[in-house]
Amino acid sequence: MSELINIRGNNVVIRKHLLATVSALSLLSVVASQAKTEDADRPTVWIELGAQLERMQGGEEPFLPPFLRTGAPRPFETIPSATIQRPPRYAFGGEGKITFLPEGSDWSLVAAVRYGRSNGNKHVHQQTRDVHQSGRFTSNDNPFFVSLTNFGDTATSHKQSQIVADFMVGRDVGLGLLGGNSAATVDFGVRFAQFTASSTTTLRDKPDSFKERVPIPPTPFFPSHHKYITNAHNHSFYAFNDMKRGFSGIGPTLSMNGSQALSGNIDEDALTFDWGMNAAVLFGRQKVKGSHNTSGIYMGNFAAPPISRYTKPTKFITRSRSVTVPNLGGFAGLSLRYTNAKVSLGYRADFFFGAMDGGIDARKAANQSFHGPFATIALGL
Repeated sequence: MSELINIRGNNVVIRKHLLATVSALSLLSVVASQAKTEDADRPTVWIELGAQLERMQGGEEPFLPPFLRTGAPRPFETIPSATIQRPPRYAFGGEGKITFLPEGSDWSLVAAVRYGRSNGNKHVHQQTRDVHQSGRFTSNDNPFFVSLTNFGDTATSHKQSQIVADFMVGRDVGLGLLGGNSAATVDFGVRFAQFTASSTTTLRDKPDSFKERVPIPPTPFFPSHHKYITNAHNHSFYAFNDMKRGFSGIGPTLSMNGSQALSGNIDEDALTFDWGMNAAVLFGRQKVKGSHNTSGIYMGNFAAPPISRYTKPTKFITRSRSVTVPNLGGFAGLSLRYTNAKVSLGYRADFFFGAMDGGIDARKAANQSFHGPFATIALGL
């Protein structure tokens, strides 16, 4: 009898274990299927497009021929020619990025490119006008007056463009900054950068003038002896400069990007603070090609021919040099995230040390930097 009770009791226990096992397996299958559904809903490809306004800073040398560096007073000049020749300070451009996230992997593939360009033209004419007595027919006649003009004229144009492209492999490192609900990736790969700049400058200068008394002998019409004051520019100058500069380089790059949710869930709908930093070393070549010439005339008076004239032969400039350019950058901003979309606003900076040759007659290493606001929109597929 007791054995029968034990058998029945064991059967009940076995049935309970079987029921629990079946229930657990059913629950696990439901959870697994739900997880697969969620993974299927998560985008594996992100396409990001945007625009940026960048403040550019470089070290391009202004074209200052000898007649602008004499140290002589130039009362008509309120804006120096070197200031007028500054390249545009801002560039506008676009950017694109594609990120591939394989299913079930912490790795990612990234291809990104940024492009910017700027164009600028300036023409500043500065002058002063003084009125002087030029002469009189007789001592009783009213004097004649002429306007004497000294001036400096600077016309310049600039064009500049830049391309920065990255091809990287990244890994999710799951960094938590404020107690979780954050994400971060470390990316490494190759960065390519190309900068081009061209400028032309035309200078016309008549910096000084003079007046002199020219004796006029008696004539039948003017029996008396007279002296007239004639006026002319003492010096007249012209100069032209045309320069083209460029840099192309490629090298390894390493970056780290992170996001911290300020509200919501970072994997769903959330407002996040985004940050990033990057470093690269680019190996490339910088080039300069151009020419410039200067001419001048020393004038005596209106009636006399030029006393002296000089023309410097056109100087042709060609330089090419292999360089190693360190690159540092970073960004910070805010993003409004959804499951399949993201809108971002932020501020970014990139510094390329010694990338350009900013000199004219001799090499002058110049840093190239870009910093400014950007906006992007990303869609997940």
